[in-house]
Amino acid sequence: MKDLEKELDELFRAWREAVPGPDASAQFMPGMWEKIEARRTLVFRVRHLARAFLGATAVLCTLMAGVFLLEANRPGPVPTESYLDSLAYAHANESMLDAMHVEAVEGRR
Repeated sequence: MKDLEKELDELFRAWREAVPGPDASAQFMPGMWEKIEARRTLVFRVRHLARAFLGATAVLCTLMAGVFLLEANRPGPVPTESYLDSLAYAHANESMLDAMHVEAVEGRR
């Protein structure tokens, strides 16, 4: 049993020598933050910027969709003519264009 305690004491002694004690000075936390900031790389900054742009894009898309939905639900002008009136008007325009084309062709001869 004494041998185990002696080995354990030697193990703890070796551990204390290998691992320095914690720094209890006033510069401990600023030093810790300097180490943390030093580990932040360009990838971390780009990732942070990409998340910000993604959030801004989501807000912009939501606003655009809201404007689109408001405009889509706005009532439009009510047609005053019937479908048959529209067909008759279109047929009259086609007939007039055909007549103008015939006159132009005959005038060239």
